[in-house]
Amino acid sequence: MIKIEKSRWRRPALCCALLLMAIVIAMIVTPYDPYHVDVSNKLQKPSSLHWFGTDHLGRDVLTRLVYGAPFTLLFPFLVLVISAIIGSLFGLVSSYVGGKVDSAMTAVMDAFSSIPNLLLAIAITGLLGPGLLNTLLAISISWWVQYARIVRSVGITIRREPYMLAAQLSGSFGGKLIYRHLLPNTKPLVRELFFLDMGAVILLMSSLSFLGLGAQPPLAEWGSMMFDGKSYLQIAPWITLIPAAAITVFVMLFYLIGRGLQSRE
Repeated sequence: MIKIEKSRWRRPALCCALLLMAIVIAMIVTPYDPYHVDVSNKLQKPSSLHWFGTDHLGRDVLTRLVYGAPFTLLFPFLVLVISAIIGSLFGLVSSYVGGKVDSAMTAVMDAFSSIPNLLLAIAITGLLGPGLLNTLLAISISWWVQYARIVRSVGITIRREPYMLAAQLSGSFGGKLIYRHLLPNTKPLVRELFFLDMGAVILLMSSLSFLGLGAQPPLAEWGSMMFDGKSYLQIAPWITLIPAAAITVFVMLFYLIGRGLQSRE
């Protein structure tokens, strides 16, 4: 039974790793430039020369897909790293200090939670201007509160445990107590939430790029590629459907990894 539970996250993790390796290899061996415009070959159907066809500017879709993977997958990873660090620190301090400080910090979390992530990200991106870096910052500002809430909840529960009182009596206070006792107990939940959120952030960043607020042309980002192909959906659906399928596959894999980690605990 234990082996079955472990495989629930290992199998999608292995699939994800293999796909990432394939992307890296494809970036090395592809003969095409993802940004080279060749109008004479525009809107070519998938063939032996262009496995996923070409777009409206004659650029190879497969090449743009593999070169766009770092922007589509790495930036959500950075968003969640920033959000997890800020949220975890915020939640740990709130749960450890308690009292009026906890009430004030909880009010801040409530204020951020009252606004949907997509609307807050659109508002911030609208103020900062379109672009991938601004999108990263906007989503980080809107996403950290989820980690703060879960870490605060776990921290408050752990703070009442007998071993916490024993640690305080032995001379552990402040940062030492948080690092040795509170932080290790929050890591599993943060890790699970991280993988579950990965797919959601990929979708959010791709949606912002599709709306013209994220990655800007000619950058090969999957949401931006879908935006480029929406006008040619009837005559060249592969321009939009292929990056959409790639997003769907990775979102599902990260979700399965997160659910598998949950079931393992």
